[in-house]
Amino acid sequence: MNASVWQPLSAYLPENLEFRCLDLPGHGQTELLDNNEFETAVEWLAAQFEGRCHLLGWSMGGLLAQAFALKYPERIASLSLVASTPCFVQQADWQCGMEPAVLTQFAQALKENQNTTIRRFIGLQFMGESATAKLQKALLQSVLARPASPMALERGIQWLQEADYRQSLSHLPPSHWMFGTLDRLIPPEAGAAVAEQLVAGQVDYFEGCGHAPFMTQPQQFAERLMEFIQAHTS
Repeated sequence: MNASVWQPLSAYLPENLEFRCLDLPGHGQTELLDNNEFETAVEWLAAQFEGRCHLLGWSMGGLLAQAFALKYPERIASLSLVASTPCFVQQADWQCGMEPAVLTQFAQALKENQNTTIRRFIGLQFMGESATAKLQKALLQSVLARPASPMALERGIQWLQEADYRQSLSHLPPSHWMFGTLDRLIPPEAGAAVAEQLVAGQVDYFEGCGHAPFMTQPQQFAERLMEFIQAHTS
């Protein structure tokens, strides 16, 4: 994926809001980092802006956003996380994630045929939703026009396999967790598990949405996002 995924949302945000969309390292127009370890990516994000911000992260980007917020809490006014969890892989005491074998198979499929796997992945994101064919086609064209580095994809899978911030949820700044009720990648039940440990924050659900509610319900998503941001703007 790349920053083009945010285009449907941008049209519904206030004109006076500085909305910056970033390609993660190795994706879109951002070059792969020399050392593409997770901590290096956190430091890369820290260099992308000055001062405080309202940080929005989607899926794997949500993991990076959590890591950043935990390391630099003074730079976060609020944290918004979409289709993301503190731990993407199922554990003995955490069933709100992907089965480890599924993630391993996905990693292998990317190595064997990156474009075909990305096409299937995009389809999975919108599975169960209606009237998304045009959106999927545009997204696929955008992603394939600026394909991610194979190394970035490999390291991304590694991040998903290893990152676990469940014990740090209570230390996050005000956070807004948003889930699609039809998401086939992140079970919406994760919302209840997250809510139990939040000190400052809320959980929202988008009915009839899959993994990317900001693309399929951009107006409703923008309204809820801005409500949370405005509530945490001093």
